[in-house]
Amino acid sequence: MKLNRKLIGLLCLLPFFAGCSDFLDVQNDSEISTNIWDSQQSAQLYVNNIYVKTLPEFGGDYVYSSARATACSDEVGGNLNTLLEGTMGFGAVGTFSADNYAVIRYINIAFDEMQGSKMSTSSRNAIEGQLYFFRAYQHWKMILSHGGIPYMKDVVGYTTDEELKNAKRNKTSECIRFLKEDLEMAIEMLPAKWSDAEWGMITRSTAAGMLGRILLYYASPQFTPDQSSQTARDRWNDAYQANKRAMDLCAQDGFKLLDCSTTVTTQWPVKTDINKVFIESGYANTEAMFVTVYDGSKRYHGYENSVRPGSQTGNTTSRPSNLPSLPLVMAFPNADGTQYTKEGKDLNYWKDRDPRFYSTIVYNGCYFPYKGNSSYRQWTYTNGDASGNATTTTGYYCRKMLNGSILDLTKTSTNWMEMRYAEVLLNMAEAALETGDEAKMYDCLGQLRQRAGIPEGDYYYGLKDPNSTFSKLELVMNERFIELAFEGKRFHDLRRRNMFSNDLGPNTSKLNGEKKVTWAIKYQLKLGTNANTFAGIREGLSMDEVTTYMRAAQGTATDVAAVINYQCVTTEDELRSSTTGSYNFFDVTDGILTRSPGILQTMGWSYDETKGCFNPFE
Repeated sequence: MKLNRKLIGLLCLLPFFAGCSDFLDVQNDSEISTNIWDSQQSAQLYVNNIYVKTLPEFGGDYVYSSARATACSDEVGGNLNTLLEGTMGFGAVGTFSADNYAVIRYINIAFDEMQGSKMSTSSRNAIEGQLYFFRAYQHWKMILSHGGIPYMKDVVGYTTDEELKNAKRNKTSECIRFLKEDLEMAIEMLPAKWSDAEWGMITRSTAAGMLGRILLYYASPQFTPDQSSQTARDRWNDAYQANKRAMDLCAQDGFKLLDCSTTVTTQWPVKTDINKVFIESGYANTEAMFVTVYDGSKRYHGYENSVRPGSQTGNTTSRPSNLPSLPLVMAFPNADGTQYTKEGKDLNYWKDRDPRFYSTIVYNGCYFPYKGNSSYRQWTYTNGDASGNATTTTGYYCRKMLNGSILDLTKTSTNWMEMRYAEVLLNMAEAALETGDEAKMYDCLGQLRQRAGIPEGDYYYGLKDPNSTFSKLELVMNERFIELAFEGKRFHDLRRRNMFSNDLGPNTSKLNGEKKVTWAIKYQLKLGTNANTFAGIREGLSMDEVTTYMRAAQGTATDVAAVINYQCVTTEDELRSSTTGSYNFFDVTDGILTRSPGILQTMGWSYDETKGCFNPFE
């Protein structure tokens, strides 16, 4: 029942998901046959529709409008969007929506119908375990954006009483309690593994990992402003225990870091390639825990076409996405794991770096295979790139999650990893730091660096570098930055840690007040070097030789002068006195408020005290 092979079978159920109109989507469900609930196979087809409706597309869910999380972070250069400018107005974030609740409603319909099912206990558990997971996950997406929302465990129909039809927002703390209950049921009911043909379906380790992620976020300053309080200590301990269990279940069920070792060649300078994690499919990929599966024919995406330069795609007018920022380039440690401290304009920035650097960043003169051409070299110096107006504005292109052997760049089959085991280790490391278990923190980070190909050395993979100026929290968050680059996690890390408005540590200044113009490098030929002469010899030069011909200057051809001004109100008292909004907890759209009078606006977003009084911190 592999999801990408069952789309034809899903067509028989698609009408049941159409016509979403109201907040809780009251409809007549009499057309759904009760017979499907007596067979695991037919019930799974119904659940597969929920996968299709719920799983994020490649690139992850949108934060608002057409802006994905990566575009709202410091991973990429280029123009600011309205969220980073601080000009995003009311009603821009539509996560709290009728469409999302329509999926929850069909999950709850399934729960109701399963009460009379004639399935065996094991078959019924397999179906209900998935339903519990997706009910929690679907609610969590809205809670992450807005704080507390109506947590719906019942089906709303024409005869439902008014209190349920006009459901009020549950407190955030109540929502977290309900999430825990649902995910605990999922962990108990779901299998450790499905058949090979069913790879990509939710397992108990997936559910445990998701609970670990949610409780980590809930303990963070976004949801828990007073980090010195007993409440914060309790929440961090809950996060620690949840992530410890996730690690234990993963160990039992065969989830672990994938071996990404490879051969050093002229084209590839290091012994590992982290992008193997995204190319490998099936249970051979021991790291993939929560996956949107693509097959390149029935289901595919255009990521390769969207991030590669115009010289490869043929699109010489539109700039590619995910252009790596200078802060991301600087974040990777040295090859021995010690802190990288050179200036951004240092021409040898590419040399002797953490092997993950080479899997993530395309830099001037490096080999950048596409369509099976392993000897293609990418040039990013001024007038050296044949991409027309689609050249990089930061000095770099993205290599993360790319597959140089794919022939049709518009039909990419690379899977989207919404959660992989590396994140479980990072979640554990952060919770361990916050609860005082530094040994566990170092162990988790050490596993990631060992897999990356960094030697243990004298300083435990560079993590205990005596010359480092990183605080331990900076060390953990920087490791998340580089390991999970372009995977849709960085924005949420910035947001939950209030890194837009507060310094994280001596090396990590707040983003508000910065200009993206400083996040780029312009590479040029040295004065006196003839461009045509260099173009004639460059393909045969080593990287050391290429560097001798270059100079570097801060900035881009089209400077981005706007200042980052993410609107972040971090405490309850400040939020009470604000009416212009805080992006840590977004507002509810007017459409929802009009149709559902019981829903209160998020505190800080309304001039009407009777409507703008929902406290997301409670």
